[in-house]
Amino acid sequence: MRSLVSMSQSLLLDASTRELFNFSADGLMEVASLRLWYALQQEMLSLGALTGKSKDTIAIAALCGKGDNAGDALAMLRHAKMDSFQRLSVFIPDPATMKENARLNLSRAERCGIDIIRYDLAPDELEKKLAAQDILLDAVLGTGVKGAAKEPAAALISALASAKKAAVSEKSHFPYLFSIDVPSGLSDEWEPGFPCVQADATLCIEPMKEALFMHAARPYAGKIIPVGGIFPLLPNETHSRVWEIESADLPEFLPPISPWAHKMQRGRVAIVAGSAAGAGAAMHCVRGAAASGAGYIALYCDEELYSAYLSALGDYAIVRVYSDDTFSAEEWDALVIGPGWGIGEKRESQLVRLLQSKTPIILDADGVRLFAHLAEQHSRNGTLRFFKAPLVLTPHPGEFSAFQKFISQEEAAQFQSSGMVNQVCSLAQKFGIVVALRASTTHIAFPDESCAICDGSTPGLGVAGSGDVLSGLAGGFLARWRAARELRAASELNEGDHGMWKDPLSAAIISAVLVHAAAGRSLFDAQGWFNPEELARTCARISSWQLDCLKAQ
Repeated sequence: MRSLVSMSQSLLLDASTRELFNFSADGLMEVASLRLWYALQQEMLSLGALTGKSKDTIAIAALCGKGDNAGDALAMLRHAKMDSFQRLSVFIPDPATMKENARLNLSRAERCGIDIIRYDLAPDELEKKLAAQDILLDAVLGTGVKGAAKEPAAALISALASAKKAAVSEKSHFPYLFSIDVPSGLSDEWEPGFPCVQADATLCIEPMKEALFMHAARPYAGKIIPVGGIFPLLPNETHSRVWEIESADLPEFLPPISPWAHKMQRGRVAIVAGSAAGAGAAMHCVRGAAASGAGYIALYCDEELYSAYLSALGDYAIVRVYSDDTFSAEEWDALVIGPGWGIGEKRESQLVRLLQSKTPIILDADGVRLFAHLAEQHSRNGTLRFFKAPLVLTPHPGEFSAFQKFISQEEAAQFQSSGMVNQVCSLAQKFGIVVALRASTTHIAFPDESCAICDGSTPGLGVAGSGDVLSGLAGGFLARWRAARELRAASELNEGDHGMWKDPLSAAIISAVLVHAAAGRSLFDAQGWFNPEELARTCARISSWQLDCLKAQ
């Protein structure tokens, strides 16, 4: 797991690091620029079109603004010169407008023979000269931006976009555009429509910035390359409780399993889903639950769908007709409610009843929509804790928009994080639930104000039914975690040492998101487009890796 920070926290971390180690701003910039240059060199080796080109033929240039990012870029070019790269240039504003450390590194760049070009003197030539480069460094703006980028920075961002557009029109991948730390224009308050550089890759200084992982902003960062060794990655007052979770973290969150576990020791999950208008969603959800390794799975459906589901899903789950009179939530370790369920009055009354149980619930799709409607009704009476069951909500952005009315800007701002983290954390705390906002990145917020972010985007996951597989997977992992706890196998529980998210509800949704993302990437890399049934099968292979490990011992 990687600690993430907001832009404002990164500025505090910079100041506290200089104070801790008695660094000058220039000294810290020298360390940062060396690390950035080494990272850039490594990435350049992977760019096939540069293979075979000599150091004196590769053209590298930086487009600089007035601040510290300009200083970083200028120092990087100086390091490039020391490494025998020859075609180096930098585009700058009037030096008198640049910050002190940027001017200092500008004078050093001049002394080592880097070509200095003032774009304010020949703005018409800028785009053409940028387009002629192999490697472009975006150093227009850094982490100090508030709101939308203003002129002249906005015009420079536009110039970089035009240079890339010209390359595309000529069917060339170059110039290859690297942003330093963050794409220029990106901020914690960034919104679609604000000027922002669209980078091919971002050399992000660790701890990385939360804003890179906002759904709408994520494409602007391109490939995110962590650059460490600059700031101490130690818990302190400048760090938030926000983390990026990756596939390597999966062992910490998958529920434990024994090779000898029988079905009841692998958890019991009930899925309440499906309707005449949404029959397929329930089937995908059941397959997701089966992929989790849960031992006992039941689909509760409407009577008219019973025969069809029994025929289609008999190999995955038992099928029963749902009735308020006969269904007992307490018989199950976990419930999944909502995929393809419908949102009529009958469903709302059924959900009200189910929410009064103490069995943990994964609410997805129509379950999320119904919950939002119930929350609005209860908010008129001044209460939002109208349920007893522990809850995980798994909305996509459209479903999440129904909860915006419960999030005030003032309340969200208390988290001192990027805009999206602020919103999901505010909602999770207000309702006392877990919220997994899923899109190209998934933000999982917890009631204790912490947040886990999975950068698991792959085009293949953008298919109907993918989210239903995820909710079933989460329900199955939740059932397995609760079953493991009931066996009191505390010594076997692999909870990790990060001090957060140790409860079954949190571990289940994290493990589901990680498995789901890994399966999507694996399938897309292997075959391209895929369907939800193939996704569920691949999730099953990934989630059962523990047994393979046990067999190998």
